[in-house]
Amino acid sequence: MLALAERCLWVTAALSVLLQASASPILDYSGEEQSSEDPSSKPLPTRYSQLRNCVRLAKELRNRASQLWKKELCEKQTICQNNTEILSQNNLRFPKITTQDECPPHGFNKERCLRGISSGLYAYQAFLEYINKTFISEEQKTAPLWLKTKELAHTLQSMTNTPDTVTMPSPDTQEALSTQLHRQTGWNRKVIHYLILQDYVLFMQKTIWTIRGLIEIGWE
Repeated sequence: MLALAERCLWVTAALSVLLQASASPILDYSGEEQSSEDPSSKPLPTRYSQLRNCVRLAKELRNRASQLWKKELCEKQTICQNNTEILSQNNLRFPKITTQDECPPHGFNKERCLRGISSGLYAYQAFLEYINKTFISEEQKTAPLWLKTKELAHTLQSMTNTPDTVTMPSPDTQEALSTQLHRQTGWNRKVIHYLILQDYVLFMQKTIWTIRGLIEIGWE
């Protein structure tokens, strides 16, 4: 019994030493504590994470619109080849990112730049809702462009210091534009689809380049 008791005491002491060792910091040859955290695993600052998410969403929207534009209209309906004159004479006023927005590479005013991009995205509402209502495509029905575009616009707007200054089209402007679009019928309607999707793809591509520029330049 005495031998058994001595064994138990020895095991208890050994476990105590092991537990103390595991709780102590691991030291390297210099005596400094080793950090177990991988620096590359640290989360990015919130704004940079948001910007990268915006790039991913903008790419998704650009690719979806490009698929509708090129496959459905150019390849299946040959609109791209047969309507050069009509396409060049359209009077639709699409939103633009201009030098006044001071986005890279034309400047670096993050407040004005984000305000300009988000305002432009909001201005696509009537155009994209028109696409959603009149474009016959299973892909478009299951994944309408406007909802995700609105999400992207809202995210960029929320990153500005003064979100209330972001310009949104008035209901009257939206209604007038929607009426103008819905007057188009037949072949002209397909041409309008082409114009909207083409411009939207170009705007989204410029949005991607601009946000990448903001990330590269730095936020602070």
